[in-house]
Amino acid sequence: MSGVDPRPQPSAEEALRLVELTETALTAQSIEDFTTRVLPTVARITQSDSAVLYIADSRLPAPCFFAHGFEPDAASEIESQCAEHFGRLSSQAQLRSVSVAASPAWKTAGDLMLLYPLRTEGRCVGLAGLTAREDTASPELPQGLLALLANAISATADRLRAQRQLAHLNTYLTVSSMLAQVLDLHELLEAALYCSMEAVSAEAASVLLLGDDKNSFYFYHVEGPAKPVLKTATFPAGKGIAGYVLQTQQAEIINDVHNDPRFYEKIDSESGFQTRNMIAVPLVAGEERIGVLEVLNKAGQDRFTEEERLLLLSIAEEIAFAIRNANVFEYVVNSYCKQRQGQPSCKGCKRPLGSWTPCVKYREAAV
Repeated sequence: MSGVDPRPQPSAEEALRLVELTETALTAQSIEDFTTRVLPTVARITQSDSAVLYIADSRLPAPCFFAHGFEPDAASEIESQCAEHFGRLSSQAQLRSVSVAASPAWKTAGDLMLLYPLRTEGRCVGLAGLTAREDTASPELPQGLLALLANAISATADRLRAQRQLAHLNTYLTVSSMLAQVLDLHELLEAALYCSMEAVSAEAASVLLLGDDKNSFYFYHVEGPAKPVLKTATFPAGKGIAGYVLQTQQAEIINDVHNDPRFYEKIDSESGFQTRNMIAVPLVAGEERIGVLEVLNKAGQDRFTEEERLLLLSIAEEIAFAIRNANVFEYVVNSYCKQRQGQPSCKGCKRPLGSWTPCVKYREAAV
């Protein structure tokens, strides 16, 4: 047995480029930063006119596509080709490169697009692509470069997921600590909805509650462009996505509401607000169905994700109990404090419920 490694070794120039790419991978702050710096280098190494990266890692909110050397109007067509081939390649045990015939719309010097799977840790995280001519030797992506790209994508995806999880945890803790107070529930819900909107990059949010008759929804609190109109709006509790979510007690992501038969369009037509997509989460305190939390319209025409649904699910539980507790306190004030003690407010109360935390807080705030 010979001890010689049969694999081709990179040239001195390729080795230098790989070192540069390694440094880029270690210092990149985002997927966009990484690809913007990497793709021109990949094109130089392979002496190709154009290069692309299609990234489809489950740790990222959505697939990403980046191109170097292409006209902007060709990007969507090339991205569609990459998505189609990734779906087939990622399910194959043996991942091999494929050739795709170039479209005249691409406006490149190449006749073909060569797509190379990027595999790491037993899974395919994306595709790297180069253009080539049919009548010349095709450019090749060295195995070392493919491995570097795959590992860099995986590491960046891990880092970004950890950052998102930390940001979501901070959002949850912020909302939870605010809602633990009973004072001025509307003011606290305003802050909670703003935190929710910021965490998932939404344009609007609302809390819908069941009316006393349990047959209709009303907008308890709204943040966003339609706030002035919706403050007095109501609709049947059996209608819309909100009605379905509360009935099933299952949170839903709907990224195309106008193709969902459950969508109740009347609210949009009355408010002037155009809903594109949403996350709807039931508000349930124990076994009591209270209402629905909705966040609407992901910024930048993007799609809401499962990770964001889970964040809002945890926030919704805090909101549900805060509303229930506020209702319980209001009932106690009306039935005990005002009637039995003749006091119009907590200020000056002579017979406080000293062991009840909300009572203590209200009396302190009323002084």
